[in-house]
Amino acid sequence: MRGKCFCISGKIIATNLFGKRFSKKFIKKRDLKKYGLYLHPAVAVDGIIEQDGKILLIKRKNPPFKGYFAIPGGFVECGETVENAVIREIKEETGLITEIIDLLGVYSSPTRDPRGHVISITYILKVVGGKLKAGDDAKEAEFFDLNALPELAFDHERIIKDYLRWKDGKVLSKM
Repeated sequence: MRGKCFCISGKIIATNLFGKRFSKKFIKKRDLKKYGLYLHPAVAVDGIIEQDGKILLIKRKNPPFKGYFAIPGGFVECGETVENAVIREIKEETGLITEIIDLLGVYSSPTRDPRGHVISITYILKVVGGKLKAGDDAKEAEFFDLNALPELAFDHERIIKDYLRWKDGKVLSKM
Protein backbone atom coordinates (compact mmCIF):
# COMPACT_ATOMS: atom_id res chain seq x y z
CA MET A 1 0.00 0.00 0.00
CA ARG A 2 1.29 3.43 -0.94
CA GLY A 3 0.90 6.48 1.25
CA LYS A 4 -1.46 6.84 4.16
CA CYS A 5 -5.05 5.77 4.33
CA PHE A 6 -7.37 7.07 7.01
CA CYS A 7 -10.96 5.87 7.19
CA ILE A 8 -13.00 6.80 10.24
CA SER A 9 -16.16 4.86 10.88
CA GLY A 10 -17.95 5.31 14.17
CA LYS A 11 -16.78 4.67 17.70
CA ILE A 12 -14.19 1.93 17.02
CA ILE A 13 -11.65 4.31 15.51
CA ALA A 14 -12.28 6.81 18.31
CA THR A 15 -10.79 4.38 20.79
CA ASN A 16 -7.67 3.91 18.68
CA LEU A 17 -7.29 7.52 17.59
CA PHE A 18 -7.69 9.30 20.90
CA GLY A 19 -6.73 6.51 23.31
CA LYS A 20 -9.98 6.93 25.22
CA ARG A 21 -13.12 4.91 25.35
CA PHE A 22 -16.12 6.59 23.75
CA SER A 23 -18.90 4.26 24.82
CA LYS A 24 -21.95 6.49 24.48
CA LYS A 25 -20.86 9.61 22.67
CA PHE A 26 -19.79 10.44 19.17
CA ILE A 27 -16.52 12.05 18.20
CA LYS A 28 -16.99 15.79 18.02
CA LYS A 29 -16.18 17.46 14.70
CA ARG A 30 -13.89 19.94 16.45
CA ASP A 31 -11.76 17.02 17.77
CA LEU A 32 -11.42 15.64 14.25
CA LYS A 33 -10.57 19.09 12.85
CA LYS A 34 -7.82 19.41 15.46
CA TYR A 35 -6.14 16.36 13.88
CA GLY A 36 -7.02 17.30 10.28
CA LEU A 37 -9.42 14.36 9.91
CA TYR A 38 -12.95 14.04 8.56
CA LEU A 39 -15.77 11.58 9.07
CA HIS A 40 -16.56 9.58 5.94
CA PRO A 41 -19.05 6.83 5.19
CA ALA A 42 -17.58 3.35 4.87
CA VAL A 43 -17.55 1.81 1.39
CA ALA A 44 -18.76 -1.74 0.80
CA VAL A 45 -19.35 -3.89 -2.27
CA ASP A 46 -21.99 -6.52 -2.96
CA GLY A 47 -22.12 -9.07 -5.77
CA ILE A 48 -25.19 -10.48 -7.52
CA ILE A 49 -24.60 -13.93 -9.00
CA GLU A 50 -27.43 -15.75 -10.75
CA GLN A 51 -27.31 -19.28 -12.14
CA ASP A 52 -30.26 -21.22 -13.56
CA GLY A 53 -32.82 -18.75 -12.22
CA LYS A 54 -31.34 -18.85 -8.72
CA ILE A 55 -29.43 -16.16 -6.86
CA LEU A 56 -26.45 -16.73 -4.58
CA LEU A 57 -26.93 -15.73 -0.95
CA ILE A 58 -24.86 -16.24 2.16
CA LYS A 59 -26.10 -16.73 5.72
CA ARG A 60 -24.37 -14.16 7.92
CA LYS A 61 -22.18 -15.55 10.67
CA ASN A 62 -21.75 -12.25 12.53
CA PRO A 63 -23.85 -9.25 13.62
CA PRO A 64 -25.51 -7.21 12.38
CA PHE A 65 -28.21 -9.46 10.96
CA LYS A 66 -26.51 -12.61 12.25
CA GLY A 67 -28.37 -15.65 10.87
CA TYR A 68 -30.04 -13.68 8.06
CA PHE A 69 -29.32 -14.26 4.40
CA ALA A 70 -27.58 -11.56 2.38
CA ILE A 71 -25.98 -10.90 -0.97
CA PRO A 72 -22.28 -11.76 -0.61
CA GLY A 73 -20.00 -8.78 -0.15
CA GLY A 74 -18.05 -6.74 2.33
CA PHE A 75 -15.92 -3.69 2.96
CA VAL A 76 -13.41 -2.22 0.53
CA GLU A 77 -9.90 -2.25 1.98
CA CYS A 78 -7.67 0.82 1.80
CA GLY A 79 -5.60 0.78 -1.40
CA GLU A 80 -8.05 -1.56 -3.16
CA THR A 81 -10.35 -0.80 -6.09
CA VAL A 82 -14.04 -1.55 -5.66
CA GLU A 83 -13.82 -3.95 -8.61
CA ASN A 84 -11.04 -5.96 -6.95
CA ALA A 85 -12.87 -5.78 -3.62
CA VAL A 86 -16.07 -7.39 -4.93
CA ILE A 87 -14.13 -10.23 -6.59
CA ARG A 88 -12.11 -10.76 -3.38
CA GLU A 89 -15.16 -10.68 -1.10
CA ILE A 90 -17.10 -13.15 -3.26
CA LYS A 91 -14.13 -15.55 -3.24
CA GLU A 92 -13.64 -15.21 0.53
CA GLU A 93 -17.32 -15.76 1.35
CA THR A 94 -18.29 -18.33 -1.29
CA GLY A 95 -15.13 -19.89 -2.73
CA LEU A 96 -16.18 -18.80 -6.24
CA ILE A 97 -13.97 -17.02 -8.73
CA THR A 98 -15.94 -14.37 -10.62
CA GLU A 99 -15.81 -11.72 -13.30
CA ILE A 100 -17.80 -8.51 -13.33
CA ILE A 101 -20.57 -8.27 -15.93
CA ASP A 102 -22.07 -4.89 -15.00
CA LEU A 103 -22.53 -2.29 -12.29
CA LEU A 104 -26.04 -2.62 -10.86
CA GLY A 105 -26.08 0.46 -8.66
CA VAL A 106 -24.90 2.43 -5.67
CA TYR A 107 -26.91 2.21 -2.45
CA SER A 108 -26.17 5.08 -0.12
CA SER A 109 -28.98 5.51 2.39
CA PRO A 110 -27.39 6.55 5.71
CA THR A 111 -29.73 4.08 7.48
CA ARG A 112 -29.08 0.97 5.33
CA ASP A 113 -26.60 -0.48 7.87
CA PRO A 114 -27.10 -0.31 11.67
CA ARG A 115 -23.32 0.05 12.19
CA GLY A 116 -23.29 3.47 10.55
CA HIS A 117 -23.33 5.10 7.14
CA VAL A 118 -22.18 2.44 4.67
CA ILE A 119 -22.33 2.98 0.91
CA SER A 120 -22.64 -0.22 -1.12
CA ILE A 121 -21.52 -0.45 -4.72
CA THR A 122 -23.30 -3.47 -6.17
CA TYR A 123 -22.07 -5.45 -9.17
CA ILE A 124 -23.49 -8.26 -11.27
CA LEU A 125 -20.97 -11.05 -11.70
CA LYS A 126 -20.58 -14.40 -13.43
CA VAL A 127 -18.79 -17.47 -12.06
CA VAL A 128 -15.62 -18.47 -13.92
CA GLY A 129 -14.20 -20.99 -11.43
CA GLY A 130 -13.95 -22.20 -7.88
CA LYS A 131 -16.24 -24.40 -5.84
CA LEU A 132 -19.16 -23.15 -3.76
CA LYS A 133 -18.23 -23.30 -0.08
CA ALA A 134 -19.09 -20.90 2.75
CA GLY A 135 -16.11 -19.10 4.21
CA ASP A 136 -14.98 -15.95 6.03
CA ASP A 137 -18.11 -14.19 7.41
CA ALA A 138 -20.53 -16.66 5.80
CA LYS A 139 -22.07 -19.52 7.76
CA GLU A 140 -23.70 -20.94 4.60
CA ALA A 141 -23.63 -20.16 0.88
CA GLU A 142 -26.36 -21.39 -1.43
CA PHE A 143 -28.45 -20.53 -4.46
CA PHE A 144 -32.10 -19.57 -3.90
CA ASP A 145 -34.95 -19.47 -6.38
CA LEU A 146 -35.66 -15.83 -7.20
CA ASN A 147 -39.34 -16.43 -6.45
CA ALA A 148 -38.73 -17.99 -3.02
CA LEU A 149 -36.16 -15.85 -1.21
CA PRO A 150 -35.66 -15.98 2.58
CA GLU A 151 -35.82 -12.86 4.73
CA LEU A 152 -32.84 -10.71 3.78
CA ALA A 153 -30.41 -8.49 5.70
CA PHE A 154 -29.81 -4.77 5.12
CA ASP A 155 -31.54 -3.39 2.01
CA HIS A 156 -30.78 -6.49 -0.04
CA GLU A 157 -34.43 -7.09 -0.95
CA ARG A 158 -34.42 -3.72 -2.72
CA ILE A 159 -31.12 -4.54 -4.44
CA ILE A 160 -32.53 -7.83 -5.75
CA LYS A 161 -35.67 -6.04 -6.98
CA ASP A 162 -33.41 -3.61 -8.85
CA TYR A 163 -31.51 -6.57 -10.29
CA LEU A 164 -34.75 -8.11 -11.59
CA ARG A 165 -35.64 -4.77 -13.22
CA TRP A 166 -32.12 -4.62 -14.75
CA LYS A 167 -32.62 -8.15 -16.08
CA ASP A 168 -35.89 -7.07 -17.70
CA GLY A 169 -34.12 -4.11 -19.32
CA LYS A 170 -35.94 -1.51 -17.25
CA VAL A 171 -34.42 1.72 -15.98
CA LEU A 172 -33.43 1.48 -12.34
CA SER A 173 -34.67 3.84 -9.66
CA LYS A 174 -32.51 6.83 -8.85
CA MET A 175 -33.18 6.72 -5.12
